[in-house]
Amino acid sequence: MHSGEIAEWVAAIAEASSVVVALFLPYYNQHVENKRKLRNVKMLIHRMGKRAMNGDEDAMEHLQAILTTAYLKNMNSKTEDVINDGQQILDIMNISEGKPNAEQKGQIKKLLREIDEI
Repeated sequence: MHSGEIAEWVAAIAEASSVVVALFLPYYNQHVENKRKLRNVKMLIHRMGKRAMNGDEDAMEHLQAILTTAYLKNMNSKTEDVINDGQQILDIMNISEGKPNAEQKGQIKKLLREIDEI
């Protein structure tokens, strides 16, 4: 084999690799971004849900704003599941007028665990 042939093979492999990266890198970056956004939504709903359950009225307003924003920027079905669970938490808090009883606190904790598992 001549060194010219090896150089051509290396160049061809480099070109093929660059095409593969150019084709799939945007999809991978989008996947990573969606994963990050889902993590952030889950974290915010979890924090505000706990604060609301402990009687913080501002947390209920913040939770409503988070849910509305997340709904408008809905990325995928996992985010939708998190939003639905967060909405159920908010509904329980609204029914109890911000002062959930022990059973309602149990329901909220169950929903928070569901959010963690998504």
